[in-house]
Amino acid sequence: MTPGAIMRQSREPEFTVAIPTYNGARHLRESLCGVLAQTGVRYDVLVCDDRSEDETTEIVRQFAGDRARIQINSERLGLAENWNQCVALSRTDWVSVFHQDDVMKPWHLAVTLNAIEAGHRQPLGFVAGDSETIDDEGRPVDPSIVDPGGNIIPAKGPYGLRVTLLGPGKFTDYLIGRNPLRCSAVTLNRKAHADVGGFDPEFRYVVDWDFWLRVARRWGVAWRSGDPSVLVRWHSRSETHRFKGGTDDLDETLRLLSDISTKDLPGLPGRKALIRDANQRLARAFLNRAHDALHAGRVDLARNCLKRGIALSPRLLATIAADPRLAPQMAALALAPCLAKRFFSRTD
Repeated sequence: MTPGAIMRQSREPEFTVAIPTYNGARHLRESLCGVLAQTGVRYDVLVCDDRSEDETTEIVRQFAGDRARIQINSERLGLAENWNQCVALSRTDWVSVFHQDDVMKPWHLAVTLNAIEAGHRQPLGFVAGDSETIDDEGRPVDPSIVDPGGNIIPAKGPYGLRVTLLGPGKFTDYLIGRNPLRCSAVTLNRKAHADVGGFDPEFRYVVDWDFWLRVARRWGVAWRSGDPSVLVRWHSRSETHRFKGGTDDLDETLRLLSDISTKDLPGLPGRKALIRDANQRLARAFLNRAHDALHAGRVDLARNCLKRGIALSPRLLATIAADPRLAPQMAALALAPCLAKRFFSRTD
C-alpha cells in the first residue's frame, strides 16, 4: 500500500482525483501510476469512463484494483458533461479533474494541500500551478513549440516555491487573452463548481478557460508557483489536435474573448491594449490554421482563415510580409488560390 492508502483507513480523504476517460488505453497506466504514487495526503481515485471502445476500463481494474472507483456512463456524455460527472460523483470538497494521458508527480496533491491551507481565510474556487509539457513518448516539449501554461507569477522564497492568493475578480486579469491554466494542474472546489453551474457543454475547446473565468469572477484563487508538479501530454490524438480540420476552436475563442471584453475589461486600465493583444494572438492562430490548411490542400478553409485573421488584426499583413517563406504562400492563396494549391499543397 502507498502512504495515501494507509492514511485513508483512519481518516476521511481530502481530495478526489477524478479521471474522465475515453479510449485512453495508450497512456492510462502511466497516468494511474503517478496518481497512485501520491504521498502525504488522503485521497480517492475515481474514473468516469465515457463509453470507451478500447481497453481503458480493463486497464483501470488491472492496475488500480480496488483503489479506484469506476463509473461507466450509460451513454456518451461528451467532454464537458463527463467532467461534470467527475465532480458530481466526488466525495470530497476538492477535486482534481485529471486527464487520462497526463502525469502527476508524487508530491502534487501535498503541495496543493499546502496552498489550500495557506488560503483558508478566504473562499477559494480553485488552486492552480505551473506545468510542463511532454510529447507522446514522454519527452519534454520546447515551450517555443507549445505553451506549457503557467509561469504567470514568479516563484520566490525557499526552494523556489510560492503561493499567491488572489481575491474574487483578481485572477481574471491573468485569463484575459489566453488560458494559462492546464486542467490537470488545477484542483477545484466543488462548491465553486456548483455555484457557477459547472463546465458548459456548449464549449469543447475553451470549456476549461470559460469555467476558470466564471469561477475567478466570484471566488478567490490560489496560484502555486515553482517546480511544476504535473506533466501535460501534447500529441496528435489529443482533443486539441482534432480541431485543426476546421475553425470550431478559433470560433469558440472569439466568442469567449467577446464575453471577456463585455464582462472583464470595462474600467480596466489599458483595456484597448489588452483587446488589441488578444486579437493579434487570435489572428496569428488563424494565420497558422491557414498555413496548415493550404499545405493539406484545403484551399477554401485556408482562404477563410487568412481573411478572418487579417480582419481581426490588420497588422497580420506586416507579419506575413516580413516572412520570406510565408509571404509568397499567402499572396498566392489570396490572389490565385488554384496556383497556391498546385505549388504549396502537400496532399501526399
